[in-house]
Amino acid sequence: MTTQAERRAATRTKIVSAARSNFAMTGFEDTHTGDILASAGVSRGAMYHHFQSKRDVFEAVFITVSDETIARSALDRSAGPSPLEDLIEACLAWLRVAREPEVAAILLDEGPQVLGWKRARDLEEQSSLGVMKRGLERAIEAGEIQVGSLDLTARLVNALVAEIALSALHADPAPRAQEQELALRAFLSGLRTPA
Repeated sequence: MTTQAERRAATRTKIVSAARSNFAMTGFEDTHTGDILASAGVSRGAMYHHFQSKRDVFEAVFITVSDETIARSALDRSAGPSPLEDLIEACLAWLRVAREPEVAAILLDEGPQVLGWKRARDLEEQSSLGVMKRGLERAIEAGEIQVGSLDLTARLVNALVAEIALSALHADPAPRAQEQELALRAFLSGLRTPA
């Protein structure tokens, strides 16, 4: 028999999943709560039991997609010969996942607009930026790189990877994936401390 907590969790998951599809297809502004409710097959009361607003639903979707993107990126790679190479491979893996239209729409296009710059950065701090900082710290500890500011460098690399993903979506013509990956690899390799 299912417990009340399990039913609540299942309802929340249905709402987030339905909202995710709607936000990715039509964007935040053009998605109405009725669309989410119809897709999820839940009542308005059920949705507002879990979320105070459509924006709160979007934030849950943003967090879910961000966590999944990082997890999928980690699954797509194995340990490299050095911490810097591991960081480069992790960035490339994230880029490959972030090029997917649904992921790009939610994390890169809609996220900062809907959540606002500060909230999007706070969430980034808890997810991708934290992973980036840990990767950079390992490379620093191994003596492969030196940076003036760990925080600023992590933010710059995060912004670089996001910009590359956005260019795949919006540039006309879109750069080839191989060109993007070579450029990212060259930039990050440039952080290496001369021997």
